[in-house]
Amino acid sequence: MSKRQGNHKKEIAQILFNQDFSQKDIAEKVGVSEQTISRWVAKHDWKKVRTNISSTRPALLADLYQELEAFNQMIKDKTEGPKIANSKEADARRKLISDIKALESKYSIGEAIMLGQDFCNFIREVDNNFAKSVVEYYDSFINMLVQKQKWGKE
Repeated sequence: MSKRQGNHKKEIAQILFNQDFSQKDIAEKVGVSEQTISRWVAKHDWKKVRTNISSTRPALLADLYQELEAFNQMIKDKTEGPKIANSKEADARRKLISDIKALESKYSIGEAIMLGQDFCNFIREVDNNFAKSVVEYYDSFINMLVQKQKWGKE
């Protein structure tokens, strides 16, 4: 296995780990031993990363909403001049709103994995043979997302 393949497998493994897959399931999906997964988890402190990831996006959104609310209140509380945003304030507010929209509309690879798994499980119950094809396409889709993220093409 080349270093590039190893890094790719490690990236996929970490994504699956962050979605609470068992280390045994991760090892099977990625094609490495459970010991390799355990080594990666310990070496790169994946448990800590997983804890931080679970609250990052909602926390960021909450902070941005609070900042926008405080910003709007500051404009309303002006003591001098009109109680409307000047050009600098309007620009700052536009940037805040843009950041909020970006966070609300973007989904993470982890979310794509969770939704895809639920969908694949649903398909399995309906038509197990067809589900095998769907899972292959789904895995290709996740690999494409990982590559886009890796190369900054999102």
